[in-house]
Amino acid sequence: MREKLNIALLCHPTVGGSGILATELGHRLADLGHNIYLVSERPPFRLDDSHPNIHFCESTPVEFPLFKSPDHTLPLATRIAEVCRNHRIDIMHAHYAIPHTAAAWIAKELIGEASPPTVTTLHGTDIIYLGAKEEYRPLLRHVLNASNRVTCVSRNLKERTEALFTLDREIAVIPNFYEPKSVSRPREEVRESLKCGDEPLAIHASNLRTIKRIDLLLEGFKRALGECDARLLILAGAEAARIEPEIQKRDLQNKVIIQIGVHEVDEYYAAADFTLFSSEYESFCLGILEGMRHGKPSISFDVGGIPEVVEANETGILAPFGDVDGLGKALVSLANDVELRERMGRKAEQRAREHFSAETVVESYLDIYRQELAKA
Repeated sequence: MREKLNIALLCHPTVGGSGILATELGHRLADLGHNIYLVSERPPFRLDDSHPNIHFCESTPVEFPLFKSPDHTLPLATRIAEVCRNHRIDIMHAHYAIPHTAAAWIAKELIGEASPPTVTTLHGTDIIYLGAKEEYRPLLRHVLNASNRVTCVSRNLKERTEALFTLDREIAVIPNFYEPKSVSRPREEVRESLKCGDEPLAIHASNLRTIKRIDLLLEGFKRALGECDARLLILAGAEAARIEPEIQKRDLQNKVIIQIGVHEVDEYYAAADFTLFSSEYESFCLGILEGMRHGKPSISFDVGGIPEVVEANETGILAPFGDVDGLGKALVSLANDVELRERMGRKAEQRAREHFSAETVVESYLDIYRQELAKA
């Protein structure tokens, strides 16, 4: 086995935890000297392809009159096989089972005996939603069993995966990680650019999909405003226009700030006072961890893998799912108590460093790579 590996990372390019984690993993592996070939339909949201060890390999969906929509999976499989052959790939790492693990399985069939091992990392909705559909479940079971290794980002996701599928091997739990980048603008300058004064600033960052339940987020925020003065910053993907009616319905136009397509999030976390999330399900919630690394406590619903990230009433406040009054009361308590949020923020940063560091998580993935290559 070569000391430095050629690794194909397969991920979605859009705003979301799976793509961000895959991209950051690629950056860290490249810094260690490994060659990263990142295969996706366009450059992922936070990819720094100026790194000499990172190579973006575009997979272009095919449009054909007989197809009702462009075909992603088959062109992706062909591109993966091409990358593996041309660059002597040692290992394929698929983030998100559909389409990436399925495409990797087809690619292995195309390559034959020389195909590299496949590691699949499950991030959540690929299992929780697609895995529950009869149209996908048999395929998912097959390609997961065909993977050399399967990992999940939380114990909760592992348990839910095992409840849906009978797999031939143990699933490893490797959590997400996040390492903040240096901030170029001071807190006051960022807040001034947002036209945000001294009032407490909550921050939410997500792709705004339905599962994020922005309606509950805004309702909880609205109910808190009767007892505190606060602002809400939403770092959004491309679909920000979809939530504007919800903001207007609650007359929150002067209280909610939306920033679209933000690649460098750290200065916004540094300028905020706490994070606010309202998802129906999160396998982990990378946004909470991003805030924790900047010393920000969190407010969220007690769902999925979030309790594995947040220590209730120590590093953040958890409310039962759908309890918008509880969400609002938590917001009031942090907004009105500087000492409380600073104390919780210090504990949040300490927990993030101790349990979710890049050094530990990246080495866990490298261990799995080495184990599979040793078997080959």
